[in-house]
Amino acid sequence: MRAGGILRAAWRRRIAHAWTGIPLLALWRLLDLLVPKRRDHWALFAHPLKPGQLVENARAVHEALRGEPGVRTWVFVRGTSTPPPGVDPDTVVELGTLAGLWRLARCGVLLLTNSTSMDMSLAWSNGGFSAPRPWLRRRVVVNLWHGIPLKRLFALANPEQRRHGDRNRFRRLERRHYDGLVASSDVDAHAMAAIFHPLPPERVWATGLPRNDFLVQPEADLPAPLRAELERVRALCAGRRLVLYAPTYRDASVARELGYHFSAAEIAALGRVLERHGAVLGVRGHYLANAGGLLPEAGAQAAAPVLDLGHARFHEIAPLLRHSSLVVTDYSSVYIDALYLDLPVLSFAYDLDHYRDHQNGLLYDMELAFPGPVARDFDGMLRELDRLLSLPAFAPDAHYRQVQRLFFRHLDAGNTGRVIARVRQLAGV
Repeated sequence: MRAGGILRAAWRRRIAHAWTGIPLLALWRLLDLLVPKRRDHWALFAHPLKPGQLVENARAVHEALRGEPGVRTWVFVRGTSTPPPGVDPDTVVELGTLAGLWRLARCGVLLLTNSTSMDMSLAWSNGGFSAPRPWLRRRVVVNLWHGIPLKRLFALANPEQRRHGDRNRFRRLERRHYDGLVASSDVDAHAMAAIFHPLPPERVWATGLPRNDFLVQPEADLPAPLRAELERVRALCAGRRLVLYAPTYRDASVARELGYHFSAAEIAALGRVLERHGAVLGVRGHYLANAGGLLPEAGAQAAAPVLDLGHARFHEIAPLLRHSSLVVTDYSSVYIDALYLDLPVLSFAYDLDHYRDHQNGLLYDMELAFPGPVARDFDGMLRELDRLLSLPAFAPDAHYRQVQRLFFRHLDAGNTGRVIARVRQLAGV
């Protein structure tokens, strides 16, 4: 190999060893202080816990910026050089390389998915982790937080969880330097300002969440990967109505003990209700699920029409919601997304008291924030499921509309455009 080829290979080689990587990241921080930033170069990041996936708000912003003048987007991935589906390979950069670190140093706009410590975390061969610490004041930094919180997070979490979440001191301190944080409504903006304390409240933008555009856009306007997922879920349902069951995340300390496990008799009863209404149950657990058992065992699946709609098979929630007739959850904010589509919702809140008092806890009373029935046991859930599926058509009532107003300032497909306009204004491009 010629010298030039050797240098290029080294330039692109992954930084795998902590004994070289950590000192290099310290040197990179000095480089990042000195290198001029380009405000027309915007960094997006693959999902921190879904390797190689560009999803939700980051995907929506990426799609909207395709071909836009004056902005060059870079998609940073970690541990892989394979482009996320539907992303131009020429825009994909592997962060854990010299070339990736140089590209990051030049980006003047960071559009985070979670936080710098998660979006940029690099795994070392010895099992450790570390992340570049970019100089935030030299850039425009916007957090494209993925959802509307129903649960207590970060500064509002219970003391033990707050200590665990803030064990990375830089992650806590970086919040004050965000130039923007997306939110969905005025009420949601107040909640996000409290959760992301010490972020100044005026930097929370009630623009709406970019990913919600995918719920109401014409199908032809959806990105190709989402259109493909919508076609796949249609094929799986085969003309049957889809009941989407999407329970929330539970901490590992309680997940196995308190995660709900359907008995064979319950699965059979559920199957009878679904069959009677020409419906199928699509199960989508949280991507951080700590306990199995959401899906019945192979032998029991014959008793109920059940589909696995997990994150490994479907990267986005929007195609699933677009095809759903009803959404069942416990405390997952997926039900809030369903309100964007006027879908009926049902809460199977079998551990409500324990969840509220001893687990993550809730920002809002269920009576205020949940516009559908709240069932505390399986029999109650099954009755409400049967009733909702029996309705000739679902008509949102006054409480439903009140909850929509609580969580959404906008119910259109313009959320991404509003976010990009704010970022352009800050970046001056």
